[in-house]
Amino acid sequence: MNTVDSLLTKPFLGMTPEDKLRVKALGPEKPDIHIEQSAKDRGKGYTRRFARTWFDKMEWLTASSSKNALFCFPCLLFGGELNEAYRKGVIKHNEEVDKNRCILSKLIDCVKFCGAFELALRGHDETEESLNPGVFRGLVDFVSSIDSAMEAHLKSATVFKGTSKTIQNELLDCMLEVTRETIVQQLRSTDYVAIQADDTTDVSTKTQSVLVFRYIDGNSKVVERFYSFSYLKDSSADTISAAILNELSFSLPLCSGNIRLIAQSYDGASVMRGASGGVQKKKSEIYTLMHIMSTATPTN
Repeated sequence: MNTVDSLLTKPFLGMTPEDKLRVKALGPEKPDIHIEQSAKDRGKGYTRRFARTWFDKMEWLTASSSKNALFCFPCLLFGGELNEAYRKGVIKHNEEVDKNRCILSKLIDCVKFCGAFELALRGHDETEESLNPGVFRGLVDFVSSIDSAMEAHLKSATVFKGTSKTIQNELLDCMLEVTRETIVQQLRSTDYVAIQADDTTDVSTKTQSVLVFRYIDGNSKVVERFYSFSYLKDSSADTISAAILNELSFSLPLCSGNIRLIAQSYDGASVMRGASGGVQKKKSEIYTLMHIMSTATPTN
């Protein structure tokens, strides 16, 4: 009753408790079988044969004399039960994934709303008891008041709630990465590209370079897209040029840049537009078809 043929005819899960104990005590059958397989690899032939020593090395292994094939003994005993448990686990996992994606999409919509109206996400007091939270937290609370799934999530979530500063920053980083990938795809398929660059300071007075692309999209429409901020160690022409060239090396490889990158515009500072050593001069030395179109401060 512990043979492969017997277990295939009368499944282990349908046996009486006494028969199950007997099969367990007997263990897997280990009959004499002859399995041989010939094949070729890189023009050289070889033959693989079954060896009885495999039974000693792998206690779970069994075989069928009638089928002349190897089987996994635990799989013969519990295969149906394990497959059903696995199927239920997959269904439950997929349900959780769909639920989390639905919640995440609502959180992303709240971030996009704040960005569309240039509103700060966080307020001075983001605690549960705060009467004056940030706009993002207020939007999430509003959505939960009209969406039962979001309300249940906020009340029951223990690991990922989605309202923390860390989550907000991660969502912003992910959205920026997706946006930049879209811009890069458009840049690499357009005919002509112009860049607008400037250097500015953030709220912590750190110098940073601003890069904006102007090009024709797939709908034959001229668009202007903010691409990046790059922190600078100083405001010299060499530092600013290196930062801009680093961004261009990814978005517009040099092999195609000499063909499509045709214009550049900067503000009026001498470090930007110097005729002999300014930023515009250093770009023109690499992207040879790029001309100076204006010296106006770029907009974003």
